[in-house]
Amino acid sequence: MNIILIVLFVINALLLLRFHMHMFQLNSYFFKKNMHWMSKNKSTVLMQLLLIISSIVFIQIDMAWAKIIGAIILVISIIYNLPKGKSKIPLKLTSRVKRMFATELIINLVILLICGITKFSLIKLEIINILAIFIAMIANVINSPIEALGRKRYINDAKKILNSCPNLTVIGVTGSYGKTSVKNFLAKTLSSKYEVLVTPLNYNTTMGVVKTIRENLKSTHQIFVCEMGATKLNDIKEICDIVHPKYGVVTSIGPQHLESFKSIENVIKTKLELADSVKEQGGTVFLNCDNQYLKEQNLDMDVVKYGVNNEELDFNGYDLHSSEKGVSFKVKDENGKEIEYTTKAIGRYNVVNIMAAIAVANKLGVKMESMIPRVREIKNVDHRLQLINRGNINVIDDAYNSNPVSSKSAIDTLGEFEGTKIIVTPGLIELGDKENQYNFEFGEYITTVCDYAFMVGEHSKKVEEGIRSKGFDESKLFVVSSPQEAMQKIMTLGIQDKITVLLENDLPDNYK
Repeated sequence: MNIILIVLFVINALLLLRFHMHMFQLNSYFFKKNMHWMSKNKSTVLMQLLLIISSIVFIQIDMAWAKIIGAIILVISIIYNLPKGKSKIPLKLTSRVKRMFATELIINLVILLICGITKFSLIKLEIINILAIFIAMIANVINSPIEALGRKRYINDAKKILNSCPNLTVIGVTGSYGKTSVKNFLAKTLSSKYEVLVTPLNYNTTMGVVKTIRENLKSTHQIFVCEMGATKLNDIKEICDIVHPKYGVVTSIGPQHLESFKSIENVIKTKLELADSVKEQGGTVFLNCDNQYLKEQNLDMDVVKYGVNNEELDFNGYDLHSSEKGVSFKVKDENGKEIEYTTKAIGRYNVVNIMAAIAVANKLGVKMESMIPRVREIKNVDHRLQLINRGNINVIDDAYNSNPVSSKSAIDTLGEFEGTKIIVTPGLIELGDKENQYNFEFGEYITTVCDYAFMVGEHSKKVEEGIRSKGFDESKLFVVSSPQEAMQKIMTLGIQDKITVLLENDLPDNYK
């Protein structure tokens, strides 16, 4: 019986180690953020502990029936800890994770070797199972000096590579939202004249930028477009101190990551760290003046303002015409000549992002007329107002990292479509003590456009309350467990005209 118990304890510990390493990675290896996640998901953590402790209690009773019950509880624990379907963002076996797993293995071996490998084996495995819930954080603390040394070495390597490219022009792109789109749009508008490198995917952290430089930057590159993300003060400054951008684009400022930023003032200060760095280089910063927070900034440096339907701006898009096929708009060049652009991207908000790309490229000597075919090729970035046609149903996939401002822009985009308009959303996250307020207001705004609303999961309750507060038709408001269930339900509604479904936000695996 002891052999069976040992096997069950080992399997359960491995599942717990993997699960909590995954959650720790999704929480960016931040101790406080992970502890906050544990407090918000205490039912999961407590159930894991309860199952382990319950099995231990029965196993300690020196009776065959008790050990059998303990083994059954362990089997239940294993089933509970098994991965539930495919992860939205799987655990990445990075070098850091491998080092943490190695440290965890050493800790567990030390526990097993105390008093010999066979003596008190069950008790030691019981301790290892309880410890498995917290050991990722412990291993991270132990490894922190090694991580700091490795981080410093990689950063110095990146700086050396940059110094070997004296003619390289660096463009920093940051913002609460829109930075990935602007980065990709810049690659289009600049590539007609320059060899351009952009940070791939969502490599917008310090080490993501460093990795891009070390692995991808070549002497032939003339421009490096560097996306810069942040979750706390000085995050942007840290990246800027490595790459020293000559130009900077601030795409937006809004209430995002408020759990770590604490206030919108800290968000503003952090995003404008890019402008501070550009100023030191004697460069130019480009500001989206459709954004209220950026519109109010009075920076003592070379500033280019862009946006739509505002003749006072340096680069103004106007005469917008939007459909499910894309958007057309006009811009005047430096001589006042009117140029018309068309793009496959949808939504007024994306015209603003394209205006940023046009403004920067023109500043770097790309003729505005030569950008017409490049802009025509631009389409929405995956999961950011990405239009997917499914016969009678258009799906607007805006599932990536929504916030109070971008979510309203997405609803405005939905409003540009004809026919029945439907939203599917789990609500908004990482908004600190204002999360309930923003979700309630989001719900209220949904009622201005949407004919049907599908709330996904427990986190959407405040959104639902906001919708109900406006007297929304109860028969058109649904609560579902997943976007897939929502889509299946939509197909049964018997709607005869064209349907457009907005998938607004998709919570990562560490949110339920």
